[in-house]
Amino acid sequence: MSRKPSFTKSTEEDQHFILLKEAVKERLDLEEKNYQNQFKVLLLPSLYFLFWFVAMQYQSYSFLYYLFYGLMGVLVTLIFVNLIHEACHYSLFKKKWKNKVIMYLFDCIGANSFIWINRHIRMHHNYPNTIGWDTDIEQGGPLKLFPSENNLFIQKYQHYWVFFLYPLFLLNWLLVRDFRDFYSAKRYIRKFVKIPLVEYFKLWFFKLLFISYAIIIPILVFNVSIGQALLGFLIQMICGSLVGLVILLPSHANVGNEFPIPNANYQLPTTWLRHQFITTNDVHCENFVSKHVMNNFNYHLAHHLFPNVSSTQIIKVTEIIKEFAMEYNFPYKSYSLLKAFQLHYQLVKKNAIKPESFFEETM
Repeated sequence: MSRKPSFTKSTEEDQHFILLKEAVKERLDLEEKNYQNQFKVLLLPSLYFLFWFVAMQYQSYSFLYYLFYGLMGVLVTLIFVNLIHEACHYSLFKKKWKNKVIMYLFDCIGANSFIWINRHIRMHHNYPNTIGWDTDIEQGGPLKLFPSENNLFIQKYQHYWVFFLYPLFLLNWLLVRDFRDFYSAKRYIRKFVKIPLVEYFKLWFFKLLFISYAIIIPILVFNVSIGQALLGFLIQMICGSLVGLVILLPSHANVGNEFPIPNANYQLPTTWLRHQFITTNDVHCENFVSKHVMNNFNYHLAHHLFPNVSSTQIIKVTEIIKEFAMEYNFPYKSYSLLKAFQLHYQLVKKNAIKPESFFEETM
């Protein structure tokens, strides 16, 4: 088991963070109930399974079947950012058991809640953009996002075929990545997470449940052809991936953020507080879609600094952080959505292997 990285100590910056937390506590109503997202607990899952039911009823009309499966894919992402992400930080409901119940919804729509909670809470939030420890952006294989990661020949043209890879993001997550995190000893998540035996049972039970209602039941019960069932499932995965990446991608993996590397003593070069600033950016948009569809996910730095604050209050927290950053010289960053994607693509292109001669490649 690898040793965890540690952050540089700074009494001055520790004091700064105390002042920031006090400012947030004074200016926010931290007891405010999250009624907006609690309403979505009823709305979003109901829509997801309603779309499945309608797809079954109109399976003879292939266009409608594909349309509603595509909408199910969109709902997977919306359920994640509005409900699952809030529940795993215990900011959806005040009572922890209610949040834990909601996490089972994540299993029902295809993901594995146990391994994702560990990836997200214990690794991504503690060590964003840190190679070997930020498993939320860990890819491996065909795509290189960490600049210090070893180069593979397959990554040479990643800035071209990444456009074909990203639509399969959700498919990879649900049917490949979760299983690799459970069974591959090479995965970073296995460095310090012991997986109980019951979680292996839950992994297979819920994956089979998901595949059953998404593919098998339409074929066996509703007489959907195998080709139509598989294509509908693929459309669901592509639609969920595209919407998901618009929301999830812009906040960390781009050339505007840093990718700190621990030294030989496993120490990172900055404090935890400064680490969050240099590895995370916001996306400055505030409208109906960002508030009620993206669930203010674009105000991402505030979430990293105060992960248990409800998304309904995160805009207020961001304003406090901006004032704090200006006063104490912390590098707050916020881009437009288009700029954030441009910076991400620059990272993908920069990390692609430079063309080499045949002799250099084969020696």
